Amino acid sequence: MKRKIFELEKFCVLCLTLGFLVSTFGADIILNEYNAVSGSLFLNGGDSSADDDGGRASDIYFGRIVGNGGDWFELVVITDHLDMRNWTLYLDYGGGGDKTLELTNHSIWSDLRSGTIITVSENLQNDVSYNPAAGDWWINVRANNSANGLCITASNFTVDNSNWQLTIKDAGGGVVFGPAGEGVSPPSGVGDTEIFRLEATPDELIEPDSPDYDSGKKLSTFGAANQWGRQDLHELRSVIAEPSSITLLDPDGSEIIMGGTIYPVAWQTGGTIDNVLIEFSIDNGSSWSEVYPPNVGNTGSFDWLVPIVNSEQCKVRLTNTADLNVYDTTNGPFTIYECTIDGDLTGDCLVNMSDFAIMAFYWLEEANPYE
Repeated sequence: MKRKIFELEKFCVLCLTLGFLVSTFGADIILNEYNAVSGSLFLNGGDSSADDDGGRASDIYFGRIVGNGGDWFELVVITDHLDMRNWTLYLDYGGGGDKTLELTNHSIWSDLRSGTIITVSENLQNDVSYNPAAGDWWINVRANNSANGLCITASNFTVDNSNWQLTIKDAGGGVVFGPAGEGVSPPSGVGDTEIFRLEATPDELIEPDSPDYDSGKKLSTFGAANQWGRQDLHELRSVIAEPSSITLLDPDGSEIIMGGTIYPVAWQTGGTIDNVLIEFSIDNGSSWSEVYPPNVGNTGSFDWLVPIVNSEQCKVRLTNTADLNVYDTTNGPFTIYECTIDGDLTGDCLVNMSDFAIMAFYWLEEANPYE
C-alpha cells in the first residue's frame, strides 16, 4: 500500500514538473491588437468631427476615419530568428465561413527578429522593407482578392467583434498560439466602436486567456507598440539598431500664436523614423492631444491648424511611433490666444483700414449711400 502511495506521489510530482516546463516555453509569436470597429462607425463612435465623448479618438497610422482602417490584426514576434515560412493563420468566426490565411515561402518570413510587429490588413499595400538593424521593425502584408499573394494568401478576410478568434499554426499544423480574441479574453468582449489590444509588454508568458487582453476606444496603434500606456518592446529587440532622434525646431517656446491659424511645425530626425506622431498640450504637458488632421510620415514639416483656445502653457511634442522613447518637446511653453476684438473683420486681431474697407464694401452693396 505504501509503495502505491509513493508511486502516486512521484507521478504527481512528475505531472507538476512537466506542467511547469510546458508553462516556461511560451509561444513564438502572439496576437497583439486587432480592429473591431464596424465599417460604418468610428473609433469610440460619433462622427468625423468628434467621438461620443467629445474627443477625437483615432489610430496613429490611419487617423480618425470611418472603420478605423478596415480589416486588420497585429502580431508581435517573441522568439528571435523565427522562421514562419508556410505557417497558417486560422480565423474562426464562430458561426461558419472560417478563413485560413497561409504565409508563403517568401524570404521575409525566414528570419524574424524578436520584437517584430507584423500586421495583416485587407486594404493597405504590402510593406516588406524590413530591416531591424536600421530601426525598421514592422512588416505589413495584404490579404485581399486583388493582392499579389507573394507573402500571404490573396483572399479577402473579416475582422470584427462577433466571435472573431485567431489561431496561429506552424508549418506542421501545430498550434503555436490561440485561439485568442472575442470570447476568450477579455471576458466582457469587444464593442463595435473599439479595438482589441494587449495591455502589457509582450513576452513568452502571455497566453490567449491573459487578463492583460482588453478593449480600447481612445486610441489604436496599427503597426506600432500599443498605447494604453506605453508598451515596451526594448527587451525583445536585441538587434543594435542605428539610434533614431527627433529635434523639434519650431515652435520651441515663447511664441505667441493666434488660434484658428495655420502654424508650420518643423523638425529634424536622425536614423530611421518612418512616422512622426504630433501632439499638443495646453496645460504645460499634463495632458496631450493629437493634431488634426494627424501627421502622416516623416517630412520634417507639418501645417498645424492651431486650436482656438486661450492658454499661456502650450507645448508641442513629436514622437517616433516605432519607438515611443524617442521624442522631443518644445523647450518652453508658448501662447495661443483667441482673438475676439469687436470690429476685426479680417481675423488678424487688428482693427484698421482693411476692416473699414470690408465694412464699406458691404454697406455700399446693401444700401444707398445718399439716403
